[in-house]
Amino acid sequence: MWPLDPPELSARSSWETCTSRSRDTATNEDLGTKLRDAADVAERAAKAFRAAAQSRTLHDLRGKEFEIEDIANKKVADIVYGSGMLKGAGREIYDELMAAPEDELCPLCRHSEFTQLDHVMPKATYPALCVAPENLVPVCGICNHTKTDRASADAGEVLLHPYFEHVGTLPWLDAELNRTALDAGRLTYFVNPPGDWDSTLTSRVQYQFDLLDLSRRYSIRANQTLRGIRHHLDLQLGSGGLTGVRTHLLDMATSHLAADPNGWAGVAYRTWAADDDFCQGLFW
Repeated sequence: MWPLDPPELSARSSWETCTSRSRDTATNEDLGTKLRDAADVAERAAKAFRAAAQSRTLHDLRGKEFEIEDIANKKVADIVYGSGMLKGAGREIYDELMAAPEDELCPLCRHSEFTQLDHVMPKATYPALCVAPENLVPVCGICNHTKTDRASADAGEVLLHPYFEHVGTLPWLDAELNRTALDAGRLTYFVNPPGDWDSTLTSRVQYQFDLLDLSRRYSIRANQTLRGIRHHLDLQLGSGGLTGVRTHLLDMATSHLAADPNGWAGVAYRTWAADDDFCQGLFW
């Protein structure tokens, strides 16, 4: 849900690099040549993928239209991506894509550090896109594992593409303080969509939020942060009372939200600052 600058390398160039060392042998029926000759197919596939991503119609793409003729999907993915990109001439492309996020955070959750390169459209069913740079996004292991190799045909269940979609210009992440006995003081995060979002975009953001368990993951981070600042809040309360605590929390909220209006930290400080009981010393 958080944007990344799209890669500049073309899908054709990536395909040609990753198949450049594919060999013809006596038993593989000129497989290397067939893969290299499929550069046009890979280029057309990438253009169709880009158009769908830009028009928010990825759910309409069908795997049959992204196969390489006469070569099994798994074999394409294993050779072109596995051998050609991960272990072969395309490794520099992989490393360049993995270096893209400046803050080293996963763009799907903005919670954990990215460690893996994810295929937006799964390589097992969309092999012509297996090394298309715009189909490859650096993500954290939690998100990659949770996402699985499934392409949704439901418009409301398509994860937002970091290269093409940006929903962070307006605040949509919110939180509230729990007051029940078991969860007192813990923040519950939720999606609070802006009024100009259409129903499909709202459904997609909510689906991604729920699928990646962001409410729980953000709540844990906020609780850890609170433990770390509780002593400072006690000092603020002693010297400046409610106003001192609130001023400090608002300053922190403003700073964090200026960097990211939907960051879990900024929302946490904003929520704490708005609660009178909290600012009067009920830090749990």
